[in-house]
Amino acid sequence: MNLEIERRFLVDESNFILPKIKKSIKQGYLFSDSNQALRVRMIENEYFFTYKYKKTSINRYEFEYLISKEDGEKLLSLSENFIISKDRYYQKIGNHLWEIDVFYNENKGLIIAEVELQHEDEDIILPSWASKEISTDAQYFNFNLSKIPFQHWP
Repeated sequence: MNLEIERRFLVDESNFILPKIKKSIKQGYLFSDSNQALRVRMIENEYFFTYKYKKTSINRYEFEYLISKEDGEKLLSLSENFIISKDRYYQKIGNHLWEIDVFYNENKGLIIAEVELQHEDEDIILPSWASKEISTDAQYFNFNLSKIPFQHWP
């Protein structure tokens, strides 16, 4: 089953050093509401078409497919929202791989770390730079950041 369970945290920049491994990401949303989202994403030079459906607050069904560059570019151009641009860094802590997103453009100044879990109540080692947990805070969901970017918040 295509199940994604993740917890998300804001990153305290004063206590954080960027890891060396990163990938550049650009993504746009074609459809989203409080329970589901349809997006197209470019990671480096590959394009993916993804559908996510919210099962619980941190648990989502996720279906992702590799698509052609031509389809990816066309689908990105069809997004009516802001395109999210970010660099994703990777850091292994304990048994988990953390993904740290540094956002640009309309979301510049925002850094979010996420960790995928095997089950919702799994124990994790919180790094010292992980501050406020935002796993259930909808304003930080990527599809909401594409509608109301961080730099437009009051």
